[in-house]
Amino acid sequence: MAKKPSGRRRADVEVNILEQFELRSRRSMREAERSRSSRSVRRAERNAARVAEKAMAQAQKVLETEVTVEGETIVRQFAQSKHQRLRPYKSSITMVIALGLFTTTALPSYAFSPDVAAMSRFTTTDAVAVAESADTQNLTVAAVNLEKYTRATYKSVSAATILRQQLLTSVMFDHSPKVDALLANPPYSKLDPVTIMNVAAKYEGVPYIFGGDSPAAFDCSGFVAYVFANFGVPLPHSVHGQNMLGRQIKPEDARPGDLVVFNDLSHDGIYAGNGNFWHAPRPGDHVKLAPIFTANIHFVRVVKQN
Repeated sequence: MAKKPSGRRRADVEVNILEQFELRSRRSMREAERSRSSRSVRRAERNAARVAEKAMAQAQKVLETEVTVEGETIVRQFAQSKHQRLRPYKSSITMVIALGLFTTTALPSYAFSPDVAAMSRFTTTDAVAVAESADTQNLTVAAVNLEKYTRATYKSVSAATILRQQLLTSVMFDHSPKVDALLANPPYSKLDPVTIMNVAAKYEGVPYIFGGDSPAAFDCSGFVAYVFANFGVPLPHSVHGQNMLGRQIKPEDARPGDLVVFNDLSHDGIYAGNGNFWHAPRPGDHVKLAPIFTANIHFVRVVKQN
């Protein structure tokens, strides 16, 4: 069995406890004294800093010199405030921050721009196509949002349709004499070959349009009818009607001023001699002197009725 401690041992234990308490008390006192010393040092450093700041402020005073009317020189001094001393630095910092904000805002506007994509050798803005391209290295595209804008609905038309509309507009606003006006008061009285050729040549270059019967635009029969209206000869605005009103003659008897009529009644013109004729050919073309390009024709002579 364990020996029960004697009374002397208990006394030794009590003495040791008192010594430890005393040691801890002394240690606390030393630590408190060191803390007071540290606070004193810091307080002294702060006071020294304030004194140095005041001295620097005094040293940074600006002198202002003024000369009075009497010639005396007066020197005034004023101290710059802390805000005034730091103004250049604040301006620089403000400019740097503004530049950073502008750059951050502008960068997203160039993302997948068509021009930038072209310079980057991207042939498409499709995210899947870019990701699967063999030239793509370590590029991951999460999503590309392409927004389509519709300004207005429109319909595609051909250039011929636009040209026809322009010609119709020019015909509508053409102020040249109409066929009826020419028939009522014809400029020429004698229907002879030379005068007919001169009148036909006046309209060289007039564009073709189906149904045209004025110097703004002609079709084939409209051109023939307008030329003969200058002589007071009324001709219908159709190849069939003009063929019926004239007298068919042999090719060897044809002379300038006679009508050249295609056998299928699809076209006609005014014979100019030597295998040529004045005519308004087709859409997109114009009135001109050209060779007769087919043998399937016959000649018709128009006679003026007195």
